[in-house]
Amino acid sequence: MFRKTLSTAAVMGLLTISAPAAAAPTAMDVRCFMLSNLFAAKSDKEEGRKLAQVSGFYYLGRLQEMSNADLRRHLAEQQKQITQATASAQMSSCAKGVQASGLRMQSLAPPAPAPAPAPAPRK
Repeated sequence: MFRKTLSTAAVMGLLTISAPAAAAPTAMDVRCFMLSNLFAAKSDKEEGRKLAQVSGFYYLGRLQEMSNADLRRHLAEQQKQITQATASAQMSSCAKGVQASGLRMQSLAPPAPAPAPAPAPRK
């Protein structure tokens, strides 16, 4: 039992040391968070609302490392950047970022097991 715990702790320590640092949140992350909330509230289609909500959660997670002062400053700046004319195209760009992150996670998953062979026909 002790060895198993020790080896698990060692592996977790190595994973922590070798894990790359997450990229610092950017003004674009703030903009995408704001757009996601806007589209989640205003979309007239259920699918659009759900996609915007997922994007909002993704970008909310990205913003956790940003200080309150920086977040307030970026919120004020980005509010000026979002216009009705550009919001849709900007939201599409944000959604592509979420999709790319999801595809990256899927690429790291182990391959699915091979299906079991079909039983031989009985004679």
